[in-house]
Amino acid sequence: MKGKINVPGVLKELEISGPAAPQLLTEQQVLAAWSDVLPDLIRFGNSEAVTLVVNDATRPASFPMIAPLEEILSDKVRILFATGTHRPVTKEEKSILLGGCFSDAQWKNNDCDSGDMVYIGRTQTGTPVSMDPWLFDGNPVIAVNSVEPHYFAGYTGGRKSFLPGVSSRESIVTNHFLACLEGALPGRLDGNPVHEDMMDALSMLEDRVEILQGNGVIHRGKLVHFYCGTCRDSFQKASEASAVLSTVSVPYRSQVVILHPGEPLDINLYQSEKAIYNCNSIVEDGGSLLLISSCGEGLGADHLEKAFITSMNEAWNTPERYQYNLGDHTIVRLKSMRKRINLALSSSLPDSVVEGMGIEPVHDIESWIAQKECDRPIFISGAGFVVPVVEEN
Repeated sequence: MKGKINVPGVLKELEISGPAAPQLLTEQQVLAAWSDVLPDLIRFGNSEAVTLVVNDATRPASFPMIAPLEEILSDKVRILFATGTHRPVTKEEKSILLGGCFSDAQWKNNDCDSGDMVYIGRTQTGTPVSMDPWLFDGNPVIAVNSVEPHYFAGYTGGRKSFLPGVSSRESIVTNHFLACLEGALPGRLDGNPVHEDMMDALSMLEDRVEILQGNGVIHRGKLVHFYCGTCRDSFQKASEASAVLSTVSVPYRSQVVILHPGEPLDINLYQSEKAIYNCNSIVEDGGSLLLISSCGEGLGADHLEKAFITSMNEAWNTPERYQYNLGDHTIVRLKSMRKRINLALSSSLPDSVVEGMGIEPVHDIESWIAQKECDRPIFISGAGFVVPVVEEN
């Protein structure tokens, strides 16, 4: 089973939708948002160079948000893709992600293992912060990011452009350990240790670098809100707007929940599993959760298969900070989840790989649903971008 996975039409009858999305923003509306910081943009354009930090291929394309900058900043821009620990953006992907903008600009991917990373100190929780040297050569920085719910950072966007986006592996791993702790939940910022650590790192960066940021709210694949200004202010406004759109009210918990993560999260299992973390709470104890995702690029992370396998090990315990390996927070979540529910996957991954991870492979989705004999199944599309709330609670 290769390529896209066909979602049966019967699921549309089961689908639960959140608030109606606003209209897609026009280029004029995006330009109007940037005009709020136009004096700074003009000043930045008079500098020697401007570092533009943008999403990698696992996030929504940035070009609708950066197109208005091309005329203002012209040939002064160099592009830094915030890949974190993800694979590099290819030349072809670069053109797609930027929509052809800044086609002649110098560009590179963040290399989290580079020896050139610049160390700027430790956060209050002890995370060592080292970031790409392009941020620290005296030139201003503009970051553009997309904001949706994130399964342990609360929301994407804002400070995530920098940690993990353009940080060292050590910084990312140490920060991600905090995802093992209480409060690291989708849609939650207050009391979220991962978010608070990222904000500490942002403060350290802001003391050294002049930064503007544009944060766009993505809802079901569409850019519906856009805010410009400081990283803090634009992210706060965007996360508040995202909270309104991403909260999905469901009438009950169900024995059968079917999820599609939404594009581009269906690129691999690592991105697609965000839907599971966002929505598993609406599955009744002993119930089943089916994730529908093409996973055309496979697992998407070297540690993922091991994480699923390890989560079935009763003897495995949550690691201490200095025992943590990248991805252990996944094991913590999966282990807790597996005690309650069963996992199934309809994808292009080999059955042997899926079964080896303790997941039921599904090829005929309609038959699988029928076999469950559940009179109240739930289907959520774009599940990687929403946070369901049960009405009865």
